[in-house]
Amino acid sequence: MIGRVIQANMRSFVFGTRVPESDVPVFGALVKTSIRHRQATLYGLIYDIAVNEDDDGMTRMLSVAEDAREEDIDWQRSRLIPLNVSVLCVGYQEQGGPIHRQFPPQPPIALSEIECCENDELIQFTEQLDHFQLVLDARDTSCDELLAASISQAAGARQAGLRRDFVVGCGRELARLLMGDALRIERIMRRIRWDERA
Repeated sequence: MIGRVIQANMRSFVFGTRVPESDVPVFGALVKTSIRHRQATLYGLIYDIAVNEDDDGMTRMLSVAEDAREEDIDWQRSRLIPLNVSVLCVGYQEQGGPIHRQFPPQPPIALSEIECCENDELIQFTEQLDHFQLVLDARDTSCDELLAASISQAAGARQAGLRRDFVVGCGRELARLLMGDALRIERIMRRIRWDERA
């Protein structure tokens, strides 16, 4: 578990978390939570991460201090960081059923647990790319950047020999969805990063 839902609607939700710096969720990561409708699992892509103000005001004081010591800054940075993480809903799966890559029938309730999806779940979710349209239609986020980041992570989750084919398939789906907008397709594809050798 990396956090709990703070607020939610049908299209997105926000969860709060305090995790060590090495475990901070990243932009474009696929996460999951639960909804009550038929004990379904809800999937979403992280599209924003906001650092909360620290409770004791230490960061604010250190930012304006003329003689701030490096060890004080290092200590402040090593503390658990309070974050608000915004997630775009991109699919759900009823218990034992297929994955539906569409908005869920209901949002998660407050304090539902959030987990990062493992590589096998990410691969399974991206076997079909129907969620691309949901991302492209999202108004509250940099949808092109989000799509490129999520494709990059899904490619990286696959075995080395399968990554290029996956990215090419994503390019074909984007060409179908964004017919006539070759410049936008090219911009998205240029932002996709994966290591074919890893």
